[in-house]
Amino acid sequence: MKVKLRKTDRLFREYALRFYNYTCARCHTRYAPDNCRGLHVSHYWSRSRENTRFDIENVSLLCYGCHIAWGHGDQRDEYTDHMRTKLGERRFEMLRARAHTYKRRDDKLDEVAIKEMLKELEKTDGKIR
Repeated sequence: MKVKLRKTDRLFREYALRFYNYTCARCHTRYAPDNCRGLHVSHYWSRSRENTRFDIENVSLLCYGCHIAWGHGDQRDEYTDHMRTKLGERRFEMLRARAHTYKRRDDKLDEVAIKEMLKELEKTDGKIR
């Protein structure tokens, strides 16, 4: 199934790639910024959930093989363990709550917010974690 990407998805991809330094969260392969097509922005909670669609805590960068294993394969429990370790139990549960809270789609507001996130990342040279 081909997912239609919105302008905000492309902007958020740029943000996530830079935020996580072009590195796969599972195998730790680092990609060059100009050659990262095989690196996916994997949403733990589906992109269909507007409230966490552009939430950096909801995504990990995964290369194609790792995305298949964690996102769509038998190792989903391993992905859950990764998310719990990455966020801690409290933040993981807060993310779960946000993912299950309704948010109306607002591409214009989301675009403004993502552009601001990119500006903040620029100011800190990508070191805001």
